Amino acid sequence: MRATFAALAALALAACATPAPVAPPVPGAHLVRAALTHFSLEGRLQVRDGEQNAIVGVDWQHGPGRDEWLFTGPLGQGLARIEADAGGARLTLPDGQRRDASSAAELAESLLGVSAPLALLPLWVTARLQQGAEVREVDVLGRLARVVDQGWTIEYPAYATETPESLPRRVEVHRGDTRLRLIVDAWNP
Repeated sequence: MRATFAALAALALAACATPAPVAPPVPGAHLVRAALTHFSLEGRLQVRDGEQNAIVGVDWQHGPGRDEWLFTGPLGQGLARIEADAGGARLTLPDGQRRDASSAAELAESLLGVSAPLALLPLWVTARLQQGAEVREVDVLGRLARVVDQGWTIEYPAYATETPESLPRRVEVHRGDTRLRLIVDAWNP
């Protein structure tokens, strides 16, 4: 009897020591995350489109109905500033030249030499999704790891912190020969 009790006690202790299984993350749970209406980030943007390749520093201020981008060269010198609001977008070069367009995305595409849906970047860089985007993979914390949106694959290989609500540290967007890689050095949501 004493041996049976000891064996049962050992089994009970062993059962207590076994970690409980963790439920897998639910794909699509990120669709409920509200879009960030305000954020600013500093980082580096690499853009490739076939033979074209550009690497720039970026300081981006995003708010409701307003975006401001400052693109800098490798030594920190200003290359261009794009400001956009409901009235359109304006590109200003260091020599004072200006160009106007209907959107910041249009000016950024001409400046960087790549055709990509840059208007979706506010959602993509903050790991938010629009209706119809497909979650293909999430990480162990349930954060987006890979998404397909309008034929573009968006990958999130690194986040700023190890918390479920963390913003991405690295975002990679690609379709065909077109690739964008954003490394965020600092977030200010």
